[in-house]
Amino acid sequence: MQYDLVIKNGNILDGTGNPHYLADVAIQNGKIAKIAKDIKGGKQIIDATGLTVTPGFIDSHSHADNAVLDYPDLIEKVEQGITTSIGGQCGTSVAPFIEKNVVSCRATMGAFLDTMKYVPIGSNLAMLIGHGSLRKAVIGTENRAPTFPELHKMKKLLEDGLNHGAFGMSLGLFYAPGCYAELPELIELAKVVAKHHGIVAAHIRNENSKLIPAVKEFITIIRESGARGVLSHHKVTKEENWGKVSHSLHLIDEANRNGCEIYCDVYPYNASSTRLSSAFIHKNYLSLGKEGIIRALSDPNERRTITKHAIERHGEDLNWVMVTNCKSHPEFEGKRIPEIAELWNKSQYDALFDLVIDTNLMCDGCFFTIREDDIEAVLAHPRTMICTDASVAKNLNVYHPRLRGSFPRVLGRYVRERQITSLPKMIRKMTSLPATVYGLKKKGLLLEGFDADICIFDADKIIDQATFTDCKAKAKDLNYVLINGHIVAKDAEYTGVKAGQFLRTTE
Repeated sequence: MQYDLVIKNGNILDGTGNPHYLADVAIQNGKIAKIAKDIKGGKQIIDATGLTVTPGFIDSHSHADNAVLDYPDLIEKVEQGITTSIGGQCGTSVAPFIEKNVVSCRATMGAFLDTMKYVPIGSNLAMLIGHGSLRKAVIGTENRAPTFPELHKMKKLLEDGLNHGAFGMSLGLFYAPGCYAELPELIELAKVVAKHHGIVAAHIRNENSKLIPAVKEFITIIRESGARGVLSHHKVTKEENWGKVSHSLHLIDEANRNGCEIYCDVYPYNASSTRLSSAFIHKNYLSLGKEGIIRALSDPNERRTITKHAIERHGEDLNWVMVTNCKSHPEFEGKRIPEIAELWNKSQYDALFDLVIDTNLMCDGCFFTIREDDIEAVLAHPRTMICTDASVAKNLNVYHPRLRGSFPRVLGRYVRERQITSLPKMIRKMTSLPATVYGLKKKGLLLEGFDADICIFDADKIIDQATFTDCKAKAKDLNYVLINGHIVAKDAEYTGVKAGQFLRTTE
């Protein structure tokens, strides 16, 4: 038989966690047609001698959906081996999104998924429905509980998205308006997800001094609703809290022993990233919207109050904060807040809040507050998956290197160099485990009949090269990436082939 493509002589790691074996992989019509030794025939041949062949990597926590309409190639995903991403995380999804007096395909998740069904994209994308997006669509950014009719409407919007193929719901309990939700609301919505056998993924309410109560709250949501859960980008921040992940991972294990089904994911860096406004402005002000927040920061008395809250939470020294995306002040991208304050001859918080005003709240930062030992503890846990917690670079110049390097970094630094777990077990965390958790059919394993989403790399050399100061550097020794049987990247360079598609539970 003349197959479309044959991968010859590769060290096969099939995604199960089992040791590698030597074989060829034949691909036909986007599927794995045969795995055996010495397969004959092939319109196209890839010589994988000395290389490792695995299922394509699955990004358990991605924000790719917020870029897919304008940047459908999803280049940074493809170029680090990601063949499928789980989008719509941290409570924010591309739909539902309702603009005043504008009707669009984003009004409901169902309409969006129906519209995008046949739109080619660079990498496969599965969608969660953001709880914060549901709240905004129904009650805006108000700091209050929904009324019974409002909660009913939120449940109907959620049900619509799940019926049209969304994989679950995400919570962003750190961000407005998700931070205003209390347990009864969250449990009621999670029950809808449970009815559809979906996932509830959560950016929990606190990842520093109140990590343990926040984890317990999430476990309560999962236990009371009956849904399955993923604790998003699990970590603990600030030196005084380091080590608490051992307690939080114990809580996850205990909950699973008692009948819950909870997993977590992690990115392999010692810095987190988000908007400066989200990190430093008290939640009581976030309900005011952009114009209201800017008015408050422009009022001397209100700014003193906001600064006091921020100092109580973060301390006075902001040397751990590096500015990334800052279009109105590109000269500050890559600089730390104390350096900017000195250039402006201002206090550190005045410099930070003036950046927030000048950028209309669109200034991002990286926050260096995570301990290496905690990263390794989470990475080694058997229920941990790997993620980027990132969209794509869009037109940005400075960004968190996790956009480009998460998966190669795990394989190079944490498997080969640090040896926190074996290569077969880590490949499972990157492939079949998230495929099983999220219900991605025909993904995550090298088996005949499965989708031909495949990575080929040199396990002895693969490594990330992107850094916080050179964030655009591409991975090293990632030889090929295939999606649905098409070569979409060669030597970590995107080929321009958009072979991905929106995945739906209904198909």
